[in-house]
Amino acid sequence: MSDTVEALARRYHAELLRILRARLPNAQDADDLAQEAYTRLLRYEGRIEPDQLRPVLFRIASNLMTDHWRWMRLRQAGTQLPIEELEFDSEEPSHDRHVDAEQQLRRLEQVVLGMPEKRRLVFLLSRIEGLSNAEIATRCGISIKTVEKHLAIALAECRKQVGQPDAGSP
Repeated sequence: MSDTVEALARRYHAELLRILRARLPNAQDADDLAQEAYTRLLRYEGRIEPDQLRPVLFRIASNLMTDHWRWMRLRQAGTQLPIEELEFDSEEPSHDRHVDAEQQLRRLEQVVLGMPEKRRLVFLLSRIEGLSNAEIATRCGISIKTVEKHLAIALAECRKQVGQPDAGSP
């Protein structure tokens, strides 16, 4: 398990188990689903912001619980589940989510292009080039405090104009 997912597991494992055990009659099934949720969460690491991993973890667990109940119904009924009722995890975002992301990226690009030159340069060096504040200060010939100020204003402007994904949605 990666360090990020392991830290998330340590922090939220008790809460996740409490939720799963409240909805599943068998504690072992709850433990198994929790472990599977962590395994599936690894697919998202590096693809989404670390602060979005918790909601994704709980969404994965919810989906696993739904699938578990479907399979339990199948075993009890001795029938086959129609393929239309099966949900398959996809690593690809839905078309709507892809379109929304493209629109959000265009809005972000407009916001960045509308920034004063120095703020835009500081923002791009930080977020695109991955330079530290000290490296940006040296490259731009400004103080680290000025870099921090430009970044704070740029990020606030981006959040205001583009918004942030809802922390409760995966």
